[in-house]
Amino acid sequence: MVGTPNRATAKRRAELLDRIRARLQDRGAGPASWRDMAAAAGVSLSSLTHHFGRRDDVIRALMEDEKSQGAEPLAVMARPTGDFATSMRDAVGHLAGGLVHAGLDRMIASGLAEGLGHPTVGPAFVANLLEPMIEAAEARLEAHVARGEMRGGDTRLAAIQLISPVLIAVLHQRPLGGAAVRPLQLDAFASDHVDSFVRSWGLPQS
Repeated sequence: MVGTPNRATAKRRAELLDRIRARLQDRGAGPASWRDMAAAAGVSLSSLTHHFGRRDDVIRALMEDEKSQGAEPLAVMARPTGDFATSMRDAVGHLAGGLVHAGLDRMIASGLAEGLGHPTVGPAFVANLLEPMIEAAEARLEAHVARGEMRGGDTRLAAIQLISPVLIAVLHQRPLGGAAVRPLQLDAFASDHVDSFVRSWGLPQS
């Protein structure tokens, strides 16, 4: 990251990140090169370098910004809603909504593409996108354990079990184009997944 931005510089960086994010979330466009990012931001390569540094720095800045902008949705994910079954249905619906309607699936796809095998972008993806999602789900599950609605155990494992199938299904159908290869009804899939999760982890209620 280049320097410590003042208020005006921080505002300018935020504007550039918003434009680059829109490019990455464009479903009709392929992977974005360094030049593509500059074009999307409406600046020269030298200007983009001035504000961020290298291409990897832009990707990390986007991930950090995504975490900041996702604070409220993550807080919603962390709070239980109703009984265990209702809460799990709401949690999966909330996650699927963010992936499908807020462009989170494209950010995750980009993060995976950029981060796999990369010594700094990979950990940045985990720290800013993947782990906050897991931790928020884990917090919701821990609340249900405390209420006696969910069996005890490794709530981190349970959080990963809750989230992972939804991520895979949405990435399969949307960024990877799986809808044209083997279509999947995401709503029905999510409903079946929640039922299975509740049977596995829920406790009988008197």
